[in-house]
Amino acid sequence: MLFPLITFLISFFLCFLFIKYINLNLFHDTQKGVQKFHHRPTPRIGGLAIYLSVLLVSVIFILLNKPFSKEFFLFIMSAFPVFFSGLLEDITKKVSPKWRLLIGFISGILAFYLISAKVTRVDIPFVDSLLSIPLISLLFTAFALAGVSHAFNIIDGFNGLASGVAMLVFGAYAYVSFLHNDLFLVYLNLLLIAATLGFFLWNYPFGLIFLGDGGAYFLGFCAGAIGAILVNKYPDISPWFPMLLVIYPVWETLFSIYRRKFLKDYPPHMPDALHFHQLLYRRLLKFTLGSNIEPFKRNSYTSPFLWVMELICLVPAVLFWDNTPILMLFTFAFIVFYTWLYFRIVKFKTPKIFRIK
Repeated sequence: MLFPLITFLISFFLCFLFIKYINLNLFHDTQKGVQKFHHRPTPRIGGLAIYLSVLLVSVIFILLNKPFSKEFFLFIMSAFPVFFSGLLEDITKKVSPKWRLLIGFISGILAFYLISAKVTRVDIPFVDSLLSIPLISLLFTAFALAGVSHAFNIIDGFNGLASGVAMLVFGAYAYVSFLHNDLFLVYLNLLLIAATLGFFLWNYPFGLIFLGDGGAYFLGFCAGAIGAILVNKYPDISPWFPMLLVIYPVWETLFSIYRRKFLKDYPPHMPDALHFHQLLYRRLLKFTLGSNIEPFKRNSYTSPFLWVMELICLVPAVLFWDNTPILMLFTFAFIVFYTWLYFRIVKFKTPKIFRIK
């Protein structure tokens, strides 16, 4: 456990430096915008601490000549383009979602070739036959990894939300990697958990530093790429195992595109304040905890609701990681539950089961 501890300490200390000692006016988030729920300027480069901590430990692996050091370093390098595009947005506020998605596509291509993060099967016969064609597999993989990266950025709206979901996903990956005696993937997931935890302790519940687009894209890319590596490497792992683990951010993104395009009739890439986590903040928490609760506390109480939702996916995923029919059933059940609950909250008909007081 030495290397996860080192990773945690580096990430934790870097976040401390970013918060306390460095002039971060360039990196401060603002309170303007329909998706803003915080009430003071806050540095949004927590993702830089996460990325640098994992990168530094990968260099240590190389110096110690660890057997998986090359794979580890190549993984971190394949994530760099999508991470940097997000970090650049954190600094300049001028990198459009389309450009970030395109750069995520580039990271997906790098992952396909450098670390064999290849989507070659989804356990659907016709689709699998198409994915057996290398070019289609490459394009599908790049699109999928860019999409998951973007999806984690979509859910990064409240203290601890995206980072908490990411740690749960990496924990599930670490468990299945351990079952397959894959030292590289076990270390990779444990170090990602440690690095994210070093940030998380500063971010939740007080929001002293934010993940930023760079951090959200990096964690999302890792969640997608590790899932692709596992499925490609081990035929007994169902491709619906990683799908169920990331279905919450993925479906949030797909549903938001549908909602904006077909229900609201405006561009899908335009931001709004109608994401599921935002409805929880504005409506569900008032319903469950009362209307007098302070905005700061509502922010902190929002993420645990979504962590529980992720756990609803995680538990069957780790229990049935090799059983495609059951994993598909739970995936579609989540989609139905999410969509039903979303429209109930929108129509001010939140189920009474969520009332606490």
